[in-house]
Amino acid sequence: MDSKTIQLGNSNYAYYEIANPGKPKMLMLHGMMVESHCFEKLAEHLKVHYHLFLLDLKGHGKSDNGKSYDEGYTNDIIAADLLAFQKQIIQEPFHLVGYSLGGQYSLKFAGTYPELVKSMTLIDSAPTLSSKGIFLILYALLTVPKFFRNKEHVLNYYNSKLAGLGDYMFKYCVSESTNGRYLLRYDKKNLSPNTLGKAAIRTKDLWESSRKIKSPALVLRAEKSAIIDNKIERTMKANMPQANVVLMKDMGHELVFSNAKEVFEQIHGFVAKA
Repeated sequence: MDSKTIQLGNSNYAYYEIANPGKPKMLMLHGMMVESHCFEKLAEHLKVHYHLFLLDLKGHGKSDNGKSYDEGYTNDIIAADLLAFQKQIIQEPFHLVGYSLGGQYSLKFAGTYPELVKSMTLIDSAPTLSSKGIFLILYALLTVPKFFRNKEHVLNYYNSKLAGLGDYMFKYCVSESTNGRYLLRYDKKNLSPNTLGKAAIRTKDLWESSRKIKSPALVLRAEKSAIIDNKIERTMKANMPQANVVLMKDMGHELVFSNAKEVFEQIHGFVAKA
């Protein structure tokens, strides 16, 4: 896929278009610490049925970093950037697919501009994380190397998490520094607000946004992931009575990499009826 660049708000974003004229348009938003090529296997199936747009989120991939959380990464700022993308590029209501962090941004956009979203799919994503999910993400952030010594270090580290993940991460998610080391290409400022108060405001806003969504919604909950627990699922169903939650059995949070065909089947079956 060849990237294109567009200015949205105060930032330059990279995006990819897999055109299929006449087919329904679909925007796909990736998760934290990855970028749009995380959907490569999934897009191979979806591109037959949809006109796809994949956007590198701010602070990831080839898109710019934000100046600070308050100036670049709040829910309102990201939603405004997505609205600009819709107006300039998509130019009609569309189907929205968000994975992990991209799912949270999807919730905000679909709740703020419900008339522009024909359907919303969340891939292992919710307005908040379970307590166990928060712990596991913090542990992952604390244990990931500050830098990788060489290509083999990248490959070995990520392949130990999931077979084949190292090749993806090396190709798309690290950058080489002047001393020959490799650094993860993501902006830590977008992970969360810098105070507990701001974090609580962000989470509350996402829950409020979920209640304003009008489109059909699909939530793919990975069984082996700790992102969504039963309490979160119940609250999501109460806020979005039109939502269908599907348990993806024996799958972890990396399901877009490991189970692309099964994820496609759920999304396509849902969108076809939306």
